[in-house]
Amino acid sequence: MKRRWSTLKQIISAYEQHHDIFLSLINEEGRIICANATMVKALRLQNPRQAETNIFELLHPVNLSDFKTAIRTSAEKKSSYGIELYLRNGYYHPMKWEINYLQPEKGQNKNYLCVGHRIPEEERIKKFNQLGEKNFQMILEGLNAGVFFQDRNGELIAANQKAAEIFNTTLERLYQLKNFGDLWNTDLEIKNENGNPVTFAGTPFMKALQTGETQTEVLVIRLRNGAYRYLGFSSQPMFEENSTMPFAVVSNITDVTREKKLSEQLQEREALFNVFMKQTPYLAWVVDEDSNLVFASQSFYQYFGLDERASLNKNIIDLVPDGVAKALYEKHLQVLKTGVPAELLKKVKWANGADFFFHINIFPIEGVTRKKMLGGHAVNLADKFAAEKKLKEANDRVLLLSRATSDAIWEWDMQTAHIFRNDALMDLIGYQREDTKGLSWWLRRIHPEDRNRVSDKVKDTTEKNLHSWEDEYRFKCADGNYKHMHYKGYVVYENGLPVKMIGSLQDVSGMKELEDQLMDEKMERQKEISETVIRVQEKERARIGHELHDNVNQILSSAKLFVEMLSTTGKEEKEIKKKSLDYVMLAIEEIRKLSKELVVPQLNQNGLIESVETLIADIHLSTGIKIKFTHDHVNNLLTQGKNVTLFRIVQEQLKNILKHSKANQVEIHLQCNERDAQLIIKDNGIGFDPRQTHRGIGLSGIYERTRFYSGSVDIQTSPGQGCSLTVSIPCL
Repeated sequence: MKRRWSTLKQIISAYEQHHDIFLSLINEEGRIICANATMVKALRLQNPRQAETNIFELLHPVNLSDFKTAIRTSAEKKSSYGIELYLRNGYYHPMKWEINYLQPEKGQNKNYLCVGHRIPEEERIKKFNQLGEKNFQMILEGLNAGVFFQDRNGELIAANQKAAEIFNTTLERLYQLKNFGDLWNTDLEIKNENGNPVTFAGTPFMKALQTGETQTEVLVIRLRNGAYRYLGFSSQPMFEENSTMPFAVVSNITDVTREKKLSEQLQEREALFNVFMKQTPYLAWVVDEDSNLVFASQSFYQYFGLDERASLNKNIIDLVPDGVAKALYEKHLQVLKTGVPAELLKKVKWANGADFFFHINIFPIEGVTRKKMLGGHAVNLADKFAAEKKLKEANDRVLLLSRATSDAIWEWDMQTAHIFRNDALMDLIGYQREDTKGLSWWLRRIHPEDRNRVSDKVKDTTEKNLHSWEDEYRFKCADGNYKHMHYKGYVVYENGLPVKMIGSLQDVSGMKELEDQLMDEKMERQKEISETVIRVQEKERARIGHELHDNVNQILSSAKLFVEMLSTTGKEEKEIKKKSLDYVMLAIEEIRKLSKELVVPQLNQNGLIESVETLIADIHLSTGIKIKFTHDHVNNLLTQGKNVTLFRIVQEQLKNILKHSKANQVEIHLQCNERDAQLIIKDNGIGFDPRQTHRGIGLSGIYERTRFYSGSVDIQTSPGQGCSLTVSIPCL
C-alpha cells in the first residue's frame, strides 16, 4: 500500500534521537499499523504486523472520547493536535501525545502518526506505581475536585486533570515541578482567608504529614494570569501497614471562588440593609399589651433622647412627651380592642415651644408571642420629603447592586410577605414580573417530588435559628419545562426572630444532564466489561474441560490398559490389580463429570431452555429426585452472557441441592418480561439457618455472577422448611 513515506520519515526522524518517545501509526478506527520498539516493549505489545492491536484499548475509558475527538480534529484541520491522557502500562500512566494527520493518497484510508512521551520522570513514575493500585481511581476519576498526591517531603507524586485546570496549567507542567517547597515560598502568592501569607510548611498537606491527622483550610492563590482563586484543601495522611508515620498525603482541592464571592455579596447586602435601617428617619417601635417597649428603631431613641438599654421594657407612655403619650395611649387601646390598624395626624408641642406634625400608624402584630403585641411608626412631616428622598436613594442603591451581578438573586420580606427578584432571576425562569406572586406561587412550581423537601428545609432552618441553607430542586419555568436549580439562602434575624431571607439561584440543568450521561456511559461500560469477563471465564472453563476430557482422560485410559495387562498370580496381587482398576475408572468418571460441568452447552444452538432441560434429564438418569421445570420464551430477550449466567446459576444451585438438601422434589421457574428475567428454584429439603450458615463457594458464585449484571439474589429458607432461591437480572 503506497503512502507518502517521505513525509512520514521526516516526522519520525525528528524523534529518532529520543529513546523514550513512543511512535505508532494508526488508522481511523484506532488499529495500530506499526509502532517503534520503545512503545512495543514498554506497553508489552505483540508485533502489530502479526497481531491486531487497537490503541483505544490501551487508553483509560475517561480519555477515550477526548482521544477520538483529537483524531477527528487533526483530520479536519489537517494539522497536529496535542492531548494529555492516561495509557496502560501495568498501571495507567499520564502521557502527552501529539497526533499528526497524514494526507492519504487518492482512494486510501486516513492514517495518523501518534507521538507520545511519559509526563513524569522515572523516579516519580516509581512512586506513582506504588500508589496506583489502591488510589488510581481517585487520581484519575476525581472529576469534581482536584487531587494531589505528595510524598513525605511534599514533592508531587501524582495529580489529576482537574487539579491542573484549577491551577490554570497542564499536567505536563505540574509534573515538571521540582522542589515544590521553594516554588511555593518564592514564586506563588498564597494567603489564608485573613490575608496572612502561607508558607510551604504551613500548608494543610505539610501539616497533615507532620501531625498524622487530616487538615482542612481555604487558601487564596494568585494565578499566573493575575486572577485570584479561593481553594479549599482537605489533606489526609496515608500510612503503610503497621506504621505510625505517614509516607504520603492526598489532598482534595475544590475551587470555592464562586461561593466566596457570593458570600461577600450577601454580606455587603446585609451590611447595606443594616445601615439603611439605622439611618432611616422613621420612628418605629413595638410594645406589648401592657404598653411596655419591646423594640424601637435608632431614630426613635435619638428623637426622644433615650438610652436604648434603659428604655427597653419600660412603659412607652413614660418615655415620650405628654402630647405624644396621650395620643399613643388612646390609639393603643383602640387597636388592642378592635385588632384593626389605626392612623392619626398629631400636632405635638415640643419642650422648646416648637410645633411638630407627626403621621402615626399603629397596627397589631400577631403570631409572635402569646402576649398581644402592637407595632407603630411615626414620620415627622416636616422631614417627610427629605426622608422619602433618602429612602429612594437607598432603594436605588439596592436595585443597582442587584443589577450589577449576573447571579439570580431573590429577597423575601417575611413581615410583609413581599418577594423581590432581580432581572437575572426573571430571565432565568422566563416569567413576567406581573405574573409572579409570593412564596406559595413559587412553591407550586417546584416539582411535586421536591416540593415538600424544600418547604420542610426552609421551615426547619427558621425553627432551628440556622443562618443559611442550600439544596437542589426542579422548577417549572414559563415554557413548561423543568430546570434543575441549585439554591442558597441566608436568614436575617431580629431579636431572635426571622424577618428576611436573601438567596440566589443557579441553573445546573446542564451539569445534571452531564452527570446522567456519564452515569449511563459508566453503566454501559460496566455491562461491556461484565460480558467480556463472563465470556473469558467460560472460554477458560471450556479449555480446561476439553483438556481434562481429551488429554487427562486419555492418559488414564492408557494407564487402565496397562494395569489390565499385568499378570497376577497370588490372591493379594489380584486384589491390588482390581482396586487399581476401580480407582482408575473412578478417576475417569469424575473427570468426565467435571469436564461436562466446565464446558457450557452450545447455547447459541440449543438455547437456554433446551440446555436446562438437558441438565435436568441427566440428573433424572442418575438420581431419584423429581425436578419440575416451567418457563416462558426468554431466549431472544437476553444476551449470550446473561443466558450463560442463568444456566450456571441453575447448574450450581442443583448441585447444592443434590449435595446438601436431602430433597426429593425441586421446582424451577424461569420467566422474562420487558424489564428483567427472574429465575426461581425451590426445593423441599432440610433447609438451613442463613444467619448461622457460612456462604460457601457455590452461593458466592451465584451472588458474584448476578452482581455482574446489577441483579439481585434473595434466599428464603429455615431449618426443615426447604429453600427458595430467587435471582433477578435486568434484560437491558
